[in-house]
Amino acid sequence: MRIWLPKFIEKYIDDHFGSKKGLLKLCYHNTLELLGFYNKYAVENLNVKPKRYVFVCAGNICRSPLSEAVAKDMGVQAASFGLDTRGGDKADPRAIAYAQSIQLNLNEHITTKTLGYNPMPGDVIVAMEPKHIAMYKETKLTQPIILLGMHGKHKQPFIHDPYCTADTYFNKVESTVVEKTKALVNHGQN
Repeated sequence: MRIWLPKFIEKYIDDHFGSKKGLLKLCYHNTLELLGFYNKYAVENLNVKPKRYVFVCAGNICRSPLSEAVAKDMGVQAASFGLDTRGGDKADPRAIAYAQSIQLNLNEHITTKTLGYNPMPGDVIVAMEPKHIAMYKETKLTQPIILLGMHGKHKQPFIHDPYCTADTYFNKVESTVVEKTKALVNHGQN
């Protein structure tokens, strides 16, 4: 069933939440976060100090490659892979453009699928949204996993996939990814 909304409300939702579904998921996961459900997915609750952050999302074309680039730019070891990608593709053109706007380079990024990930001692998997935790657990990998959005001033366990969203929202997500990655790396270095 499609819910009809005035065009200006549809545009507001698209620009600020990606989609109606994105808004609902954000509300749902933020409610669970307020109830403490995601506390265990913050870096401070790990029993190990991360040696390398391995960022994951679905396609490894928008969120995780940008996080990897930010972390590397901050001088820490980082990698990324996609939980639902065929591998071998370039980063999304909008992600490349966004990275360039903040003096990072994603031009050489090539997507990596789960089977292409080479685990190393001290790896910590960093997911963009709660469904990635379930997808990761299906891989049978054993590295600890956290949520990127649980770091920084405002906890946001769900960082929506911007792939099929309006440019305004795409850039908002990429900005959030940068902010949260910096907060994670800064916290991990203390």
